[in-house]
Amino acid sequence: MKIKVIFTGGTIGSRINSDKVELSGQPPYTLLRGFESPDMQFETAEPYSILSEELSGSELAKLARCIEKESAGFDGVIVTHGTDTLAYTAAYLSYLFGDSLPIALVSSAAPLSSCHSNGRHNFAAALQYIKSGSKGVAVPWYFQGAAVIHHGARLFRQRPYDDLLQSIGDEVLFYMGPGALAGSWRECSGSGRLSSLLSLSDEQLTGGFGRVLYIKALPGTFYPALAGSGAKAVMIESYHSGTLCADGRFARFMSEAKELGIPVFITGTGGRAQEYATAEKFRALGAISLPQAAPDAMYVKLCLALEAEGDLTEIMCEQCAGEMIPEANILQK
Repeated sequence: MKIKVIFTGGTIGSRINSDKVELSGQPPYTLLRGFESPDMQFETAEPYSILSEELSGSELAKLARCIEKESAGFDGVIVTHGTDTLAYTAAYLSYLFGDSLPIALVSSAAPLSSCHSNGRHNFAAALQYIKSGSKGVAVPWYFQGAAVIHHGARLFRQRPYDDLLQSIGDEVLFYMGPGALAGSWRECSGSGRLSSLLSLSDEQLTGGFGRVLYIKALPGTFYPALAGSGAKAVMIESYHSGTLCADGRFARFMSEAKELGIPVFITGTGGRAQEYATAEKFRALGAISLPQAAPDAMYVKLCLALEAEGDLTEIMCEQCAGEMIPEANILQK
């Protein structure tokens, strides 16, 4: 089996220097030691090396191009990555590559030299995922003796002070050690519409990163002026119950957005058998509720969809890479 390993930096490629974590400055290939064998061969690439909090659309485009160019002839691709922006890269690759090949993103809770590192465990789970014949973007995370392998387009951004990965829905794969995986991903395929962006220029491949205004529902949320902001779309993350305060400030914001032709999408609202009456208020003002999906994946989707052909709202409301939860898993309130 031949695996392409693409190193991009992150904690898994870092070292502890006194009281700070920094990129090691050394070749990151020590991660592969102990995994190589006559039946398991690795070839490597390193399109860039950054701490993942420094990730931008430019790096995402470089990574996509690297996978596109380097994956031919390999049984799968493993990308090493930092944890801070892991959910965004996983979603990005899911939209562009879908289930065309197995891709696994491997990260670590601490540098590999630390006793708190789970990087090698995550790498082992990634190899098992590829061996299983599964396809699509996977993100393994080892915790308390077992690895859970998440769907790349369903991850949540981690909570503050917590490395644990979580994803929306209950469809995950489990890896306890050498052998077959347990669990499944049902109905993960989508339209693949955004994969067509790979045929566009590098500039277009960055999608709308830097052109989406992202706002979280908060008590007294500040809504900035849109005129002159450069924003082409707005995404608002609702409270956990799919609500936000559609007061006079919000109404004025929506009025300006409508006047400028800037769509406003609300994420975190879909998939409920019942909803609060406030949802009717923000929809009546022109906000568009999105289906049930992880907000971080929907942000990436919107950034990409700004460059795609077709109606923006239609793209945002259709299944593109398994990011939306099947009806069988619909949330109840």
